[in-house]
Amino acid sequence: MSTIHGNQFVLPLFIREANQFPSIEDDAELTLALYLITKDLDDSHRVMSFSKLLWPLLSIQGAKEQNSHIILDALKFFSKEDKFTNPPRQPLIGHILRNIDTQSHIEQLKRIIDVLQYEDKEAEVLGEGEESEYQVYQIESLINPEFLNTLKQLIPKLEYKSIEGYMPLDTSLSTEKALDLAQKYREIIKTLKGNAHRWETQIDLIGEYVDKWLLELNVEIKDVGSRYKSQMEKTSATIDDTQMEEQLKQKQDTIEQWKMTEKKRILENLSVLFKSLDRTLEEVMKKNRFFSSTDTIKRKSFESIIPSIENHFRFLEDSQVNFGESIESVKNKFKVFKEEVKEIDVEANAKLSTFKNELNTKLKSRDEQLSQFELEKKNKLEDLESRRNKMEELYAKIKNIILQKKSDCLKEAELLTNWSMQDTEDELFAKPIQWIYMPLYAMFVEDESMMDENMVIVLPGYISKNSEGTSGVYKITSDKMADLSETINEKIDEDMAIRSNFEFSCENNNILKIPNLEKKVQKGIAVLRKNGIIDENIEANIREKFNSLI
Repeated sequence: MSTIHGNQFVLPLFIREANQFPSIEDDAELTLALYLITKDLDDSHRVMSFSKLLWPLLSIQGAKEQNSHIILDALKFFSKEDKFTNPPRQPLIGHILRNIDTQSHIEQLKRIIDVLQYEDKEAEVLGEGEESEYQVYQIESLINPEFLNTLKQLIPKLEYKSIEGYMPLDTSLSTEKALDLAQKYREIIKTLKGNAHRWETQIDLIGEYVDKWLLELNVEIKDVGSRYKSQMEKTSATIDDTQMEEQLKQKQDTIEQWKMTEKKRILENLSVLFKSLDRTLEEVMKKNRFFSSTDTIKRKSFESIIPSIENHFRFLEDSQVNFGESIESVKNKFKVFKEEVKEIDVEANAKLSTFKNELNTKLKSRDEQLSQFELEKKNKLEDLESRRNKMEELYAKIKNIILQKKSDCLKEAELLTNWSMQDTEDELFAKPIQWIYMPLYAMFVEDESMMDENMVIVLPGYISKNSEGTSGVYKITSDKMADLSETINEKIDEDMAIRSNFEFSCENNNILKIPNLEKKVQKGIAVLRKNGIIDENIEANIREKFNSLI
């Protein structure tokens, strides 16, 4: 049984719309609650217990920098079960960057992307530590933003008053446990902001390596360009059209000189042949000089010289034959020399043609070599530039992943701060921790036709004057309050501990046991009629239900 007593901070049960009438309290409140609970019950129902309960809530400081408070549900109907984005696995990323596995830089970046996106073999999506992509967590009793918005409507009307007549529902949430939950809430927000920073630092960490790799690539690109430029300039310098023309002219001059030399050699050889004829003629002339000299021959007698003359004739005849043969030999040699001269011309033309072909071959070879160098340069530069572009593309993707992860962390932190209420001037938020209570009426009713026992409740809502054409005098505070009502009924059927808590509390503060209950209802009807909240039809319904069910 709860030991709470004295004055406590209590939220309103019935909120007057536009302050149309005085506050509804005591007998009027009890009577209106009785009407709202029993108006749809028929004669097959029997009321077992009827009580005015207090639902304990704890307001406790949330994130200090946000100037906010969280609200904890002491009955633990509410809870925050979720996951948050973990920090990057920096040791693994560092291992990859140090390239212990001797991968290419592009392979390193691809593997880093896998690690950042948790697509590597070691990756886990959910876990309880920092090695998984997301870390699961639970903050028991933490009330969600939607229901906080409902409480925001009630907190400005929070009253510090006696809880006599109320029965606080039992709770296992101690103040110490609540402080731990609040600390856990703050730590998760702090962790998420820290994780965002840790993600952001990866850009500089990875970028330091990428910048170094890109610098090396740019140097290599420059070196390739310079190296091939030098090679191509050197190759171009080996021969060109001007050099080819000059070399061809020089070769022509050399060949012409060679032709001239060779032909002079032939002329010299021809001259030698004619000199041999000269020697033959000189010998004939020498021997003929005796007979041609008048002074010499007249000293001889005719008879004495006849044999010499006859011998001389034979000599001349023989010399004539030999000279003719020598002439024929020289003529034949001359023919050979003429052919040699032709061959010299042919050979000269062949040499010039061969040299031209050699020059053309060199020029063609140079052009082919230049084309090959140009192709090699193009392929190498394309490969290097492709690697550079790929590296820049992968790094851009890495930055996008990191920035998205950072954004996720900050967004998750912001979403978690939405599970708190911004501090206002309300007295509640002046204290770091404060118990408050939400009032409700609960009635356990037995359905004799179904042999079943159910609980019917009234939670905080707005009341207005009854008028023709309206749907009723009471409207629940919000859809989320209505959802809570449904959840309570579901858990009452499913969870024996919760059912026992409500049943025990109702039985220990059973309004039905009040001796003057009927008198209190009569007073309540009078107040409600006076303020125009109910009419005679509702009054009749209240009296009928009171007499038949209670």
